[in-house]
Amino acid sequence: MSQPQIPGFTFVQHLGTGGFADVLLYEQEWPRQRVAVKVVRADLVLSEREKELFRSEADAMARLADHPYIVSVLTAGRTTDARPYLVMRYCPPPDLGARVRVTPLSVAETLSTGVKLASAVETAHRSGILHRDIKPSNVLVTAYSEPALTDFGIAGLVHEVEAEGEVRMSYPWAPPEMIDGRSHGSVASDVYSLGATIWNLLVGRSPFAAPHGDNSDRALVARILHAPPPATQRPDVPPALDRLLQQCLAKDPSHRPQSALEVARSLQRIEAELGFARTAVAVESSQTYAATPSDDATRVKPVSLAGSQSSSRPGAAAPGVASEPAAADAPARGRGWMWTAAAVAVAAAVLVGLFVRGGGKDDQGGVPPVTPSDSTAVTETVKPPTPSVTSAVDGSKVRFDWVVPGGAQDGDTFLWQESVTGRQQRTEATSLTLPHHGKRCLEVTLLRGVGATSAQSAPSSPVCAG
Repeated sequence: MSQPQIPGFTFVQHLGTGGFADVLLYEQEWPRQRVAVKVVRADLVLSEREKELFRSEADAMARLADHPYIVSVLTAGRTTDARPYLVMRYCPPPDLGARVRVTPLSVAETLSTGVKLASAVETAHRSGILHRDIKPSNVLVTAYSEPALTDFGIAGLVHEVEAEGEVRMSYPWAPPEMIDGRSHGSVASDVYSLGATIWNLLVGRSPFAAPHGDNSDRALVARILHAPPPATQRPDVPPALDRLLQQCLAKDPSHRPQSALEVARSLQRIEAELGFARTAVAVESSQTYAATPSDDATRVKPVSLAGSQSSSRPGAAAPGVASEPAAADAPARGRGWMWTAAAVAVAAAVLVGLFVRGGGKDDQGGVPPVTPSDSTAVTETVKPPTPSVTSAVDGSKVRFDWVVPGGAQDGDTFLWQESVTGRQQRTEATSLTLPHHGKRCLEVTLLRGVGATSAQSAPSSPVCAG
């Protein structure tokens, strides 16, 4: 394999090969650091479409470079033989997929990693970018053991993907609608691949791979299109996590969580139910801050030697600055002593007053309480009330109704979830009618407010009918 010559970088070793590019380890000369370089293979002549994909990957990763769980692109360019390359943060191998094939993650590690990856995917979606190739081998691990999503090589802009003439995908992680051509990619398709990736962290294989069966593309595609979403079958995996992952893998995109952020919030709830610390969701804040005065600007202070007569006496000039004659200096010194004496007198009077009033303490001998100003007040978000749910059977249908104790507010929405199937959906309605076939159970959560003021109630207890 050829070793591309890149000015300012020294080749170290080959890391891997993708569809039309090699990933190589280089030592950057200045600032000195190891970096991963993705460079087009020397034996390929890229089509215009492939060139555009390479440029799009650089742009997409650069737009998301600040995210803690997305591999940063540091720069891009062309080698001495005119091959395009990307310089990225180096994450030592193996990738997360290779690691979990040997040892799947614990439930706690899976939940935390899932929240972090969902944060990365949500950030991409908010920037208008669909990844379209989320899978374990595209999740690297940093030197600090954090996941980092990479390889936006077939990413697309949300408003452009349906106009594309061709779609690339990795079958084990691709949703049914992309496999059968109904979609070129969407937020729902990324949610599916995210769910499949999290499922893999627990099991070490893709959801529809048969442990000892036929895993050819043909057999795998048939199961993805027609087989029901599988459970992990790990005894330590809580039912709520299995239900969430099965919901992510739903055949119908509308039955999946509506966003990667919704997946992250669901994972956080499971963490809380299991008594684990909640993993923070890393999504860009919309909060803005007013500019502050530059009182803390860095300034240059003249250096003086200890014991130096010129620098220790009051009114001494800084080096390089002409001083006034000594005669003109004397009145200023006199005024300085007068102001100093006055300040001492005032301070003494204050101290006397404090002692007369009891040494600065209150009647109980304690220090007087400090009253915080309005600017330091903290506003606490009040948890909304839990909806009250009722059910009724009417022939071939079952109807669920819910009300908010104290009354609903403008902008309230609700998240209902079937307790048995895990299917859930967000709605503004306060009722739901379902076909009556066997027992149907529903729980409802109130979602109140938007942005930084948003809050959600605890889910209602499951109400069943049938």
